[in-house]
Amino acid sequence: MVPLAYDSQLGSGAAASPAARDPRVGMFLDMLKAAGWPAVSQRTPRQARHDLRILAAATGTWRPVRDVGDALIEGPLGPIPVRVYRPGRRENSERPLVVYFHGGGFVIGDLFTADGLCRRLANASGATVVSVHYRRAPEHPLPAAQADAYAAACWVLRHARELGADPARLIVAGDSAGGGLAAHVVQRLRDEGPAGAALQVLFNPGVDFTLEHTDRDPELAKLLDWDTIDWFAAHALPPSVDRADPMISPGRAADLGGLPPAVLITAGLDPFRADAEHYAQALEASGVTASVHEFPGQIHGFTDMDLVFPAANDALRRAARAVQSAPPVEVPLGVASDEPIPWCRPDRGRLRRMREGTQRLPAVNGTDALWNLLNARWRSAASRIKNAATQGGPR
Repeated sequence: MVPLAYDSQLGSGAAASPAARDPRVGMFLDMLKAAGWPAVSQRTPRQARHDLRILAAATGTWRPVRDVGDALIEGPLGPIPVRVYRPGRRENSERPLVVYFHGGGFVIGDLFTADGLCRRLANASGATVVSVHYRRAPEHPLPAAQADAYAAACWVLRHARELGADPARLIVAGDSAGGGLAAHVVQRLRDEGPAGAALQVLFNPGVDFTLEHTDRDPELAKLLDWDTIDWFAAHALPPSVDRADPMISPGRAADLGGLPPAVLITAGLDPFRADAEHYAQALEASGVTASVHEFPGQIHGFTDMDLVFPAANDALRRAARAVQSAPPVEVPLGVASDEPIPWCRPDRGRLRRMREGTQRLPAVNGTDALWNLLNARWRSAASRIKNAATQGGPR
C-alpha cells in the first residue's frame, strides 16, 4: 500500500475551519453581495456562462505564451474546439503534454474561463497544454462531456510529436467537474488505450456526483453554495442520468488499480474537499500514489482567481512541479500519427483571442459587469411585479 501524501498550510492532516478563512475570501464574497451579483441558481445557463466570463476576466491574470493556437478536432458527435499553448523552445519534443478540462458543473465554463490557468501552467511547467471545450449540458446531456474528453485525450496522444511534446509524458488535468472528467479519462485510457497517462492533476475535483462524500456543512459552502450545486445538478444530472455510474462518478469505479499517480489541489472551504480526499484514500488503498495539497481558508475555484487569492499561485507552482517531474510511461508503437492538426484559420483564431483580450480590459469588462448587474436587477424587479400581480389577481 502506498502512503497517502498530505500537505496542508495548517500542517499535515489539519482540517480547515471557518475561523481559518482567508480574509480575502470574506472581502470578495462581501463585494459580490454588496454589488448584487446574481446567484448562479437564479440564472439561465446562457446567463450563468456570461457571468462566469466576466468574473474570470476580473479575477484571473493573463500571461503571454510563446505560441497559442486554436483547432477544431474530430469528436464522436461533431468537432471539439481545443486551444494549444506551447511555451519555451519550439524544438523541445521531450516536454510534458497536458490535456486540460475546464470546470463549470458540466454547464458553464469554456476555453476563455480556463485560459488564464492554462497559460500559467504552460509557462510554469514548460509543458504543452491542450485545453478542451467539451459539449456542455443541458444542450448535450451527460455522458456527452465524457465522450468528448476521452476523444480529445486520444487526439492529443496521436498528435503529441506535432504538438512538440512527449506522448509518454501525458498528464490529464482538470478543475471541478473537469477534474471528474480527468479522473474518468485516465481510467478509460488504462482500460481502452491507446496509452496510459503519466499523471493526473485534479484541481478542486468532483469525482462522485451522488454527492455521498460531499460535505454539507454550510460553513464550507462559500460561493459554490448548495443552491448552486443543486442548480448544476438540475441541468447536468437529471433523473435520467445514473449518478452512481462510474462513467459519471469515476470515484465510484470498482477498480482504481493501475492508474497514474494523482496530485489533488483542494480548498478548505469547499464542499467537494471531502469528495477529493475520499478519492485520494481510495486510490491509496488500490496502490496508487496520491498527494493531496490542501489550501485552508480558500474557496472552490480559487485556483482560477490568482488576482484575488495569492494561494492560487502556490497551488499552480505545486501542480507545475508535479507536471515537470512526471516520469514517462510506456507508449505502444503506432500511437503517433502523421495527419496534420486541423488548426483554425490564423485570422479566425487571432480574431477570437483579440476579442477575448478586449474582454479582459478593465474598462470593457467593468462596463459589461455593470450592464449585467443592471439587467439582472431589472429582471428581478420585473419578476417580483409579475408575481405580485399574479397573486393579487382574481382567484
